[in-house]
Amino acid sequence: MQNKSAIRIFGILLAIACIYHLSFTFITNKVESDAKEYAGGDAALEMDYLDSMSGQVVYNLGLVKYTYAECKQREINLGLDLKGGMNVTLEVSIPDLLIAMSNNSQDSTFIKALRIASEQQKNSQAKYVNLFYNAFTTINPQARLSSPLIFGHKDQEMINIKMSNEEVRAILTREADQAIDRTFEVLNARIDNFGVTQPNIQKLENSGRILVELPGVQDPTRVQKLLAASARLEFYETYDNQEIFQYIQKANDELTRLRVVKSDKTDTLTTDTLAVSTETTTDTLAQNTTDSSVTSELSKNEDLSGDNQMTQEKFEKENPLFALLVPNIGTNDKNQQFYNPGPVIGYATAYDTAKIGEYLRMPQIKSILPKDLRLFWEQKSSADKPTNLMAFVACKVTRRDAKASLEGDVITDASFEPDDRKGGFRVTMKMNADGAKTWAELTKKNIGKSIAIVLDGRVYSFPNVEDAITGGISSITGNFTFEDAKTLASVLKAGKLPTPANIVEQAIVGPSLGKKAINAGLTSLAISFLLILAYIFFFYGKSGLNANVALISNVFILMGTLAALGATLTLPGLTGIVLTLGMAVDANVLIYERIKEELRAGKGLKLAISDGYKHAYSAIIDSNITTLLIALILMIMGAGPVKSFAVVLFWGILTSLFTAIFISRLIFEWQMKRKMTITFSTKLTENFLQNVNFNFTGHRKISYTITGTIMIVCIASFFLKGFNLGVDLQGGRSYTVVFDNTKITTPDIANALEAKFGTAPTVKFYGSSDHVKIVTKYRYNDSGEGVDKEIESEMYEALAPFYAQKISLEDFTDKEGIGISESYKVGPTVARDVKVKSVWAVILSLVMMFIYILFRFKGWQYGLGATVALIHDVIFVLGVFSIFDGILPFNLEIDQSIIAAVLTVIGYSINDTVIIFDRIREFISEGKQGKISNLINAALNSTLSRTINTSMTVFIVLIIAFLFGGEAIKGLSFAILIGVVVGTYSSIFIATPIIIDSNKRKEN
Repeated sequence: MQNKSAIRIFGILLAIACIYHLSFTFITNKVESDAKEYAGGDAALEMDYLDSMSGQVVYNLGLVKYTYAECKQREINLGLDLKGGMNVTLEVSIPDLLIAMSNNSQDSTFIKALRIASEQQKNSQAKYVNLFYNAFTTINPQARLSSPLIFGHKDQEMINIKMSNEEVRAILTREADQAIDRTFEVLNARIDNFGVTQPNIQKLENSGRILVELPGVQDPTRVQKLLAASARLEFYETYDNQEIFQYIQKANDELTRLRVVKSDKTDTLTTDTLAVSTETTTDTLAQNTTDSSVTSELSKNEDLSGDNQMTQEKFEKENPLFALLVPNIGTNDKNQQFYNPGPVIGYATAYDTAKIGEYLRMPQIKSILPKDLRLFWEQKSSADKPTNLMAFVACKVTRRDAKASLEGDVITDASFEPDDRKGGFRVTMKMNADGAKTWAELTKKNIGKSIAIVLDGRVYSFPNVEDAITGGISSITGNFTFEDAKTLASVLKAGKLPTPANIVEQAIVGPSLGKKAINAGLTSLAISFLLILAYIFFFYGKSGLNANVALISNVFILMGTLAALGATLTLPGLTGIVLTLGMAVDANVLIYERIKEELRAGKGLKLAISDGYKHAYSAIIDSNITTLLIALILMIMGAGPVKSFAVVLFWGILTSLFTAIFISRLIFEWQMKRKMTITFSTKLTENFLQNVNFNFTGHRKISYTITGTIMIVCIASFFLKGFNLGVDLQGGRSYTVVFDNTKITTPDIANALEAKFGTAPTVKFYGSSDHVKIVTKYRYNDSGEGVDKEIESEMYEALAPFYAQKISLEDFTDKEGIGISESYKVGPTVARDVKVKSVWAVILSLVMMFIYILFRFKGWQYGLGATVALIHDVIFVLGVFSIFDGILPFNLEIDQSIIAAVLTVIGYSINDTVIIFDRIREFISEGKQGKISNLINAALNSTLSRTINTSMTVFIVLIIAFLFGGEAIKGLSFAILIGVVVGTYSSIFIATPIIIDSNKRKEN
């Protein structure tokens, strides 16, 4: 084996890297275990403990130190199905955007085109703007979008009345795309402020949708309102720090008098990640600067003058507000303190912001503060401010109606570009005529002061005004980075148009369901792992121990890789690990079977091992590349749990290749160097399937007949019975409801709900006789505020009589372990897109497999045989789900996870087929003569031991996943289980016989 030293060094470095990345998970688990012990079952106290630890160093590596919050960002992420929480897909309302851009036009052609486009979008993947444009030009070819009655009105500066319809469409398309970016920025900020650990927000490319995952959320209704609301952009005048500090001092003194102490922690609406942001500047809105530094050094064990030292406990008791809020005080060269200029009155940790807010809302404190004072926290972090601190900005209300001095609806455009004069980037904003007039008065009045730009109650910028700004165009500078400038421009445009985001898909998983899923997933993983280790040792003896070490290394490296990538582990992801274990055995089996062949040929042990590895490489590489291609398709076209499954499968294949080819080989080298005894079988398995000569191809007409009959039956079922499509493929609402009564019947529940909904839902038991899954299309396309609560209330009225003990509406909707434990809503447009993507994923997989086989084996006969076998496998698996739905005692619903299973079956089946094809190719390249059928039979018999061993190990792990993995993955594991059996059959009895019947080489 060449380059042993390099491989050994790489392996050691890889192990160290994996230990490093996995260590963060162990650290956070230790902190969270301490929190549970400290809280004694009090959830609020446990959360307070973890919040207080967010900025504390919990992992000290000497040169590098990590806080608890930083460790949380690096630990292995758990998906909602394992942790509980909320998953929401939002779609920006482009119709609302167009209506706003038209200034609420009442033009009949415009209104009719909107209505037609909205209807067409339910069954189309085209962009809404294109649907609207086509409808508009079809209704009235002479109508102009630039008409003053539509988009050419005086307040719309981007569009003038001379523009053609095509020019207007281009602008509308651009604005629609930017609206998605703006919404993403706004949602990102809102989620940062929501106080959720490990949130995930991402734009779903080419769909105009945004995915939001919020683990551990306890109040879904509040989240829905938070995410779906339109942005609120405001401009405020500000107080100077010196003007307002005297009132803050009085508030601190009053709190001391009232003996309010810091330990009364009640509000938890905070976030671990918020910190102080950069103070932005403008050409005529100039930077807020000072020669002094922010007094982060003003510690909590000093009084405000800094003359007297006191204990932290005494300081907190005598200064309850300043114990949390660090005053914005500078220190000069003579160590004298003074008020820093500008509107920032102090800084606080994210954890303490809620308590400060609680103090300032107290009636006794509110009476001290000026009535026109509005205090806002700054949004973004900055490297030049104290670590983990947020700026507190003092704003002033000057209007009689108590509103901001100027609101975001006056913004007509905002953009950013490089700033050649000051460096970095600058942001330019434009206002309409009314806004420009107000802005000129506002800036003239506040020369030398700051104006705060506030979005959704958070300050994004508070630049100084150098001069009055007329004309409505302002340029904001300040050495912005590209991302900072892009964010501020998005913030300014967010207030320009009301473009709410509609919730088109939603899933809520209760924490108890997540715990059950973790237990079930880990149980199936542990049992599968132990059984595989036992089976490999039983079959291959001492060399099986080498394979087991490689398998253990594989799991370790895979988990380390997932942690390093920040991948999210879901229940299907755990199934992916289980499946990876089974498939990882395949490479070892291929190598060991080839070594056994070399030993039977009379070669010495060292040469047999060397040649065994060498001859197995091509089959291993080909079979794993095909599965990698399938995993890539799933990663690209899948989302959520399906994508998690694909990521695990993809990296699992790569890590299994490394461990099987290199780790096990290094162990063999080490054993041979020490002249240790190495065996590749036991007495019971020594002659397993040796010298067999089954005539597989001689009965191919029988297999064709059997296969054809089964295919006809399956296809007939597709048309006559159809499929039980999941909510994600057909749209609708799905609920998992837990009862306290095992005597319930599904027909009674369905009848009770039908009486409420006016339409019959599908009701089935889900895992046990007290868990019921309810699927309905009742109001599933209604995304209005409060709709979900209304439906849950109607369900409660219908289902309350089925409980043995009286249950309240609150317990039915919110209590853990009873009532609604999981809910899922998918709108029609999302369901349509998922269905189309699923079909294309299967077609693309089949085409890619055909092309790859054609390329690698240089014969269309191989590609044809493999593709026909794969089509057979897909039809068979789907046929089982169609025929036996409602017959078997578990759910055979086809959803995204089943599509993932079908693609996995394609990958497994082609893996099996490639191994056989590789041996046929080897026999032909060696010049073996005779009938093609005899060569193929020889190839089938020579690989039969490998086929049986690999199929057996994969079958074992899937049986365990099916039995112990929980109800959520039962369908997924069952589909792959069926696919493994039928894939093995098709590789032997379909793919290879087709090569014979399509080959020009005659039977001679």
